[in-house]
Amino acid sequence: MRQRGIALVIALATVLVVSGIGTLLFLRTLGEIRHSGQDQGIVQTLMLARGAANAGGTFLSTTARDRLSVIVRATASTTDCWAYGGSNNCQTGGQPDPVAVAQALATVASQFQTQVDNYLCPNGAPRNLSPSGLSATVTLRVHFTPSACGQSLPPNTRLAEGRFVEGAPRGVGSGASQTYALPFVMVAEASLGPYRRNIVLQGEYRFTVGRASFARWALFTNVHTLPNGTDVWFTDRTLFDGPVHTNSHFRFYRQPWFAGEVTSAGCTNPGNSSCSGQTRAGAYFYGVNGGNLVLASNMQPSASAPSYRNAYGTHAPQFTAGVDWSAPFIPLPQNNQEQKEAAQAAGLYFQRTITSLRLYRQCVNETTGLEVPCSLPLPVGVTKYQYIEVTYCANRNCRDTNTETYRYGEDRKLYQKVGQGQNASWQVVQRQGSEVYFNGVIFTDGDIQSLKGPDRTDPNDPNTAGPALAEFAQITVAASGTIQIAGDLKYETPPCSGVPTRNPDGTVTPATCDNLTARNVLGVYSQDGDVLIDKSAPRDLHIHASLMSAKGVVAVENYNSISEKGSVYLIGGIIEKYYGAFGTFNPQTGQNSTGYGRAFTYDRRFLQGVAPPFFPTTGQDQVIGVTVFSYGQREQVY
Repeated sequence: MRQRGIALVIALATVLVVSGIGTLLFLRTLGEIRHSGQDQGIVQTLMLARGAANAGGTFLSTTARDRLSVIVRATASTTDCWAYGGSNNCQTGGQPDPVAVAQALATVASQFQTQVDNYLCPNGAPRNLSPSGLSATVTLRVHFTPSACGQSLPPNTRLAEGRFVEGAPRGVGSGASQTYALPFVMVAEASLGPYRRNIVLQGEYRFTVGRASFARWALFTNVHTLPNGTDVWFTDRTLFDGPVHTNSHFRFYRQPWFAGEVTSAGCTNPGNSSCSGQTRAGAYFYGVNGGNLVLASNMQPSASAPSYRNAYGTHAPQFTAGVDWSAPFIPLPQNNQEQKEAAQAAGLYFQRTITSLRLYRQCVNETTGLEVPCSLPLPVGVTKYQYIEVTYCANRNCRDTNTETYRYGEDRKLYQKVGQGQNASWQVVQRQGSEVYFNGVIFTDGDIQSLKGPDRTDPNDPNTAGPALAEFAQITVAASGTIQIAGDLKYETPPCSGVPTRNPDGTVTPATCDNLTARNVLGVYSQDGDVLIDKSAPRDLHIHASLMSAKGVVAVENYNSISEKGSVYLIGGIIEKYYGAFGTFNPQTGQNSTGYGRAFTYDRRFLQGVAPPFFPTTGQDQVIGVTVFSYGQREQVY
């Protein structure tokens, strides 16, 4: 009995020990499960916060940049040697006064903060950046001032003053640019259930200021009428997906669509270099106010979204990126001296009229010297070249002509073809004992009677025309006189495809511009003449370029008498003194009657500061580049 009692006690003790061990193991397992859940929640919120910080970097490089550029155009000095910082230390190697720079950039930061908050915290409430389907909250705010989205700076953080980084004062070299920095603090927060993660990143938002190129506009007019004074009306057929500006007044019929900012200086009598008449902010709406100007202050229901209904329909232009009826007057260039000097220095300069200018891309087998297809990837020993073939008048009456052919590769070293047939060779162009590296400018003191790329193999199919510009080519064709475009001018790598399209429900589907890293770019610029699409140009003409006439129009030759020829498919923009006509159409059917229709797509690279080489610039500044520098970050768990 005693032994059985001892055995029972041992058994009970063993059960208790095993039970205790089991309980401990169970409790430990529960703790590990709980700890694992905590780790998962922390990791998830960390990843979400980091994702928000990455989105913030993208925002600063894209949307924020566009909004800063608007502020810079309004705040940067157009007369001082420094965009910000006054006119002190304008000598070579000088720098602006740091105190003056800090004061000026404080104003920029304040205005910029408002724009950033409007995007990240519309109506005062922060956007939830959490992926759809996930019950998390992810927010982002960026401080350029102590308060962002209604919240103060995080503890133990501060903002330094804005500063000048580098650059040359204006007047020291052509197109001097200057870089400034706005310190910022970015706060990305994520919460998922009871878990929160907070990432605070500090850095500098550096932006480079330079003179704005006229290429930045999808459409620019000095006087928004035809040269003969005929009124020009934007209608339902009007679809512009880039910035549009006039120094005078716009006229609207029904619902034209604008995806870029619309600006008007409101000058009643625009001169060549300034407003010669009164400045009256407003626009014309068909059949409204007795056909007279409607002042911006009287627009109904508001100046930002005017809308009028009468017997002719509803006149309500769609300003999807905003409108400014009191924008600054922007004079067109008064001469082309800069382009001429650039051509003489490291471009191609011709004193007399060019009868034919042909641009094309070709690939060459360097061993055989034979032209071969430009298939990708290029075979070993094959080089891609940009060709320029110029025929020009050899004397004043142009009874004789000379033809010269040039080419250059990606290194821009310029070669000229010497000799004919089997005896032809390519020799490096030299000036003043140095090899010429082509700067992209082709200039003549006369006219250009025919500008085009490769001919189509099928005259009715624009897809059969080869590229006029190689993927690396950047060219400005400039003339004192008139330039006539006689054929397709296409990029090897276009930045955009398609055109803005009006849908049956009245909405607009924009073009696709998803190749904004494309390098090829073309400018066509006449100072004293017109840029005309030749009456002999083929049907459905494709032009990839920014087209500009400082004292005339960009138009179609004999637009109202030639046969109907489809549309001009333009990727780029048009800058002109007067509005140029392309064709006529039947108002009952909406179909073209003569000339060409317009199928325009804005090259959105121009908003990023891209422009053809030595293309004319305005007296305004714009942001031509931004860089986001991070000095470090810290993370917090709640």
